[in-house]
Amino acid sequence: DSSEETFELLSKTSNRENLISQLISEVLKHDIDGINVDFENVSKECGEHYLQFLRELSLKCRQNEIILSVANPIPSKDSTQYDLEEQGNVVDYVIIMGYDEHHRGSPESGPVASLAFVQKGIEDALKDVPAKKLINAVPFYTRLWKEVEKTEEELAAQEGTDAAEYPYNVTSQAYGMGKIKIAIDSAGADIAVDKATGQNYAEWEADGATYKVWLEDEAALEEKLKLMKEHKLAGVASWRLGYETSGVWELILKYVN
Repeated sequence: DSSEETFELLSKTSNRENLISQLISEVLKHDIDGINVDFENVSKECGEHYLQFLRELSLKCRQNEIILSVANPIPSKDSTQYDLEEQGNVVDYVIIMGYDEHHRGSPESGPVASLAFVQKGIEDALKDVPAKKLINAVPFYTRLWKEVEKTEEELAAQEGTDAAEYPYNVTSQAYGMGKIKIAIDSAGADIAVDKATGQNYAEWEADGATYKVWLEDEAALEEKLKLMKEHKLAGVASWRLGYETSGVWELILKYVN
């Protein structure tokens, strides 16, 4: 939904009450353990209404012994409206989505979740949320990037320093852990460690384009799990089920128990 629709939903008391009533009803009907709230289009002006929604929902959850968690972007100047400190006061678990360092709309290729990116997200969140309430979400997906050099006409049409900074047309596609290995094998590419990110990396040329991928594999996941255990976080979340390889769950259990 758009930020306008989110504002319309959450800024009215009657709308919030109706939504909360429906949520609690469905959870009780299906005997679900908890609710995970994930609003990704909360504008600055909607922040106070979003937090009020969480306060009101948390009261109903406590009354009905329902666990309440909230998914959030990693802390940044663009996400202050989510107010992790206040969330930590009212919900059971605050989840930060430790991925999308480079995403579908990024102007340049790069990792989905380098270790440095994840570490900064955790450390920034811990300034506002106690470790016993903080959960870091990890990606089970990888992006395969395709770079095509821009034509002279395209470069000339760019303004400012973009021409020098972004000389390629960049697109990407998300792959699960298993399927990206198949794609790399099909291309006959070698996998090596990228020292800058500490992740397994592959690159190859085909059809006039350069393909690049920073792997979110079990090796990358383990480094993130080590980081979470070091900071004594409450647990781990993931996006998304079905993208993982079979060894992932045994690996997670090794670090969360």
